Amino acid sequence: MSDQYLLHLPDGTEYGPVDRATFETWSREGRLPAETLVWLEGAPEWVTLEKALAPPAPAPVPASPASAPAAAASVPAAAASVPAAAASTPAPVSPRPASALPPKDDHPETLPSMRMPAFEAKAPRGARRHPDQPAASTLPRTVVLTSVGVAVVVAILAGLWAVLHPWVARRRAIAEVQRYALADRRVEDPSLGLAIELPAGWVALRSGHPFFSHPGSRLGLAQPAVRAFGVVAVASRPRQMDDLDAHLDELLQERLPRLPSQKEAGRSDVQLGKGRGRLVRTTWDDGLLPMQGATVTWADGYDLFSLDAWAPASEGGAFATQVEALCLGIVPKGAITARIDEGVERLAVEVPELPRDALRLLVAERLADGRGLDDAPSAALRMVSRGLDALGAAEAAEMRTIYQQVWAPVPEAERVRLAGLMTEIKAGRPVSAEDLLALRTAVKTGVLALPEEQRARLQELSGRAVRKSLLLP
Repeated sequence: MSDQYLLHLPDGTEYGPVDRATFETWSREGRLPAETLVWLEGAPEWVTLEKALAPPAPAPVPASPASAPAAAASVPAAAASVPAAAASTPAPVSPRPASALPPKDDHPETLPSMRMPAFEAKAPRGARRHPDQPAASTLPRTVVLTSVGVAVVVAILAGLWAVLHPWVARRRAIAEVQRYALADRRVEDPSLGLAIELPAGWVALRSGHPFFSHPGSRLGLAQPAVRAFGVVAVASRPRQMDDLDAHLDELLQERLPRLPSQKEAGRSDVQLGKGRGRLVRTTWDDGLLPMQGATVTWADGYDLFSLDAWAPASEGGAFATQVEALCLGIVPKGAITARIDEGVERLAVEVPELPRDALRLLVAERLADGRGLDDAPSAALRMVSRGLDALGAAEAAEMRTIYQQVWAPVPEAERVRLAGLMTEIKAGRPVSAEDLLALRTAVKTGVLALPEEQRARLQELSGRAVRKSLLLP
C-alpha cells in the first residue's frame, strides 16, 4: 500500500498527498485539528486523525517451507484453470472514497475564532481541495471586512467634520468680516455726539459691506466669533426722550412687517459707558434658522439712539455677553442734553407755571425743529391754553379756579384786554412783543403769588395740559 496521505480539515480544506512522516510532524506541531480526517491512498475509507496516527499492525509471519506443499495441495482444482495472464495482472489500487466523507452537517465548518494561529501561519504547501466539495470562498468575509473598514473610516471622518466644521466656519466668517472691517477701535461721530469704544471681537464695518442692508443706520458692527451683527441708528423723538420703553415699542412695531415671527423675550435696564439705557430681547425665525436679537436705546436730549444686534439662537448666552460688553463701550457725549438743560434753567424763571419736565419737553420740541427759545414763553401759554380743553372736566375746572386767583390782582379792564390776547395766542395768531411782555408779566406775578401748594398743583395740571396739546393736530 502507498505511503501517501490526504488530509481533510474540518473547514473543508484538503492537503496532500504528503508522506506519513510529514503529516505526523504537522500533528505534533499542533497544526492539524483533532477532527481532521485522513485517507491513506489505496485505503477503502477515511479515518480519524487519531486512528491514522496509531502504529500500524504488525506484518503476518510468513508460512514455513514445509507447509507450502500442503497449502498448494489444498488449492481447488478450479484455480488451476485461471489464465496465466490474469495471475500476472497487478491488484487495482483502491479509489479515493469520496462517499466516505462525513456529511457536511456532521462536521460543521470550523469558525475563524476556533482556528489555530499557529496552523494558519504554518499552513502546509501543496494544499488542494476535495474534488467533491465546493471551494470555500473567502469573498463574503473580505467584503464584510472591507465594508466595516470603510464604515469606520467614514464615521471617523464624519466625527472630525462635525468637530471641525464649526471652527472652520467661524474662521471663514472672521476672515470675511475682516475684509470689510475698519482698523479703528474707537468709532466717533461728532455730528451725533457719539463715541463707541469697541470691545475685543467687535469691529466697525466699512460702508458697502455685503452682510446686511439696514436703511437709516449710521454705523454697522460685527462680532464674527458669535456670528453677530449690529447697527446703530438715531432718530429725533422729543416726546420719547423721557420714555425709552415707548421708543422700543416704536422700533419693534416698525420691524414687525419684515419679521412677522418676532416675539419679545423681556426688557431690562442696561449699563452704558456713560449713563444707562433700556434693552429688549427678541426672538424670531429667519427661514428655518432660529434667531435672537437685542435692541438697546438711550437718549441724548431729543436724539434717541438705538443699537440693534442679532445672531443665531444657537450662540446662546455668548451673544448676550457680547452685547453687554458692547454697551459698556458706548459713550454719549451729552451735548444735546446740555443744551436742553440750559434752556430749561432759562425758562424756569420766565414760565413758573410749568414744571421742569414740561419745560424740557417744550425746549426739546423747539430745538429739534431748529427753532430758538425766544418765543418759548408765548409758546408755553399757547400749549397750556390748548391742552386745558383736552383735560378731564374736573381737572379743567380745578385749573380754571386756580387761574382766577392768578388774574385776581390785575385790574378788570387790563384783565379783559389780556384775556383777548390769550385768545389770539391760543389761535396761533401773532401778538406784539409789548403785549406779550405784559401778558407774561401778569401771569408770572400771579403764579409766584400763589401759595406753594397751589403753585405746585397748577404746575402739575399745566404739565398735563402741555402733553395733551402735543397730541392735538
